[in-house]
Amino acid sequence: MNLRSLDLNLLPVLEAVYAERSLTRASETLHITQPAVSNALARLRAHFEDPLFVREGRGVKPTAMAEALMPTVRDALDRLRAGLEPRSAFEASRSTRVFNISARDAGAYMIAPSLAHYLQHEAPGVRIAWSQLNRGAISGELASGRLDLAVDVPGIRGTDLEREPLMTTPYVCVVADNHPLARRELAMEDFVGLRHIVVSSRREGRSYVEEVARSQGHRITPIMRLPHYMPALEIVRQTDLALTVPASLVPTHGLIRLDLPDVFPALDSELYWRRENSEDPALTWLRGLIRKIVTEIDPGLQS
Repeated sequence: MNLRSLDLNLLPVLEAVYAERSLTRASETLHITQPAVSNALARLRAHFEDPLFVREGRGVKPTAMAEALMPTVRDALDRLRAGLEPRSAFEASRSTRVFNISARDAGAYMIAPSLAHYLQHEAPGVRIAWSQLNRGAISGELASGRLDLAVDVPGIRGTDLEREPLMTTPYVCVVADNHPLARRELAMEDFVGLRHIVVSSRREGRSYVEEVARSQGHRITPIMRLPHYMPALEIVRQTDLALTVPASLVPTHGLIRLDLPDVFPALDSELYWRRENSEDPALTWLRGLIRKIVTEIDPGLQS
């Protein structure tokens, strides 16, 4: 596309009409007149040679072209807003910034609900986009600006990365309440003999459970491998499989929690960001909020 032929001031109109599904509501959101919205939309239609929106009931619905354009348009506008936001004066209550965070399944489960609660009351315009990136991609994504923060295990490398300890997560083994080993002390031999389900974001390679068992001279061959804990917990509830899981994720009812043998260490997590953004007031605020949330969940989790 030749950007010289497109007035970029029209893109917020495209975004507003897409979000509101109404020219009238879009005009109210943008604080401009409805004829101005209609004129901008006409110019966008001419540029893209597509209607972009068609009438549906009392509003409009996007065409396939508009649906295809919106992810790129929103990403571009979000980045522009973030870049133009004065770094010397971040006001969370008035900000509309979008923060991109990568976290493992357990990390997002522990942090995201409380973060959403804080944003609802303190920063209702702020948006968070969670993802789960491969560890090898995190450094590059932070460096490129496509990622703002990452919560992951220690050891991610990058010359322009900053990091700080965030939390230490103990693990436990869970089984169904009718499992033969329920309510028994779990020796290493008992644990190795269980039928295991493991959770790992990687398609290949040893999981945490397999790695620790191997370090002790044992081998575990999982019955099932999943990328997320929630379906794994439900499988354990309905079968004789066992799952090693962060203690904070275990539901209070329906599963029996067994302490792991002492050879299984708690796992540390660190908070990563790009060194260039260390003085960014918005990211400083968000990092502080995440640290506060971890402390409030369980003071013992904080590293």
